[in-house]
Amino acid sequence: MDGFVTKLSEILSTIYGWLLCLSMVVIDYFAGYEATVQMATMAVVMDCIWGIAAAHKQGKFTLSELARNTFSKLSVYGCCIVLFIGIDRLMGLQSGLTTSAICIGIVLTEAWSTCASMLICFPDLPFLKLLKRALTGEIARKLGVDADKVDEVLGSLS
Repeated sequence: MDGFVTKLSEILSTIYGWLLCLSMVVIDYFAGYEATVQMATMAVVMDCIWGIAAAHKQGKFTLSELARNTFSKLSVYGCCIVLFIGIDRLMGLQSGLTTSAICIGIVLTEAWSTCASMLICFPDLPFLKLLKRALTGEIARKLGVDADKVDEVLGSLS
């Protein structure tokens, strides 16, 4: 045991040792939750990319607000995911039930916003046309128009 403590104190005597130790603790905390964390992160990034494409399609500048919103989303969602991983671990849930549920909510929220941006970019795509009625409010918000005028604005974009 003395050898272990001696080696550990040698490792932790450098900044690189501390960084490595911290990295290992973080990796161990997220072990088993990689897929859910990656899916939530990809959903936020996809929404950002499609938001940029929708702004470009409208002839608007891509504002730094979009980047701030993306970083804010990643921060808030990341904190929620960390907390729910903690809940899973405290409750002994090996399945990651609560973390999966919160990530499903995140992905669905981002998918809703992403589909609205996709519809702005491609208003004539048949799959997206099926969603147009449900997404009218979201599209109106993104375009900055009343919900009544969404059809005519989308018609002018195509």
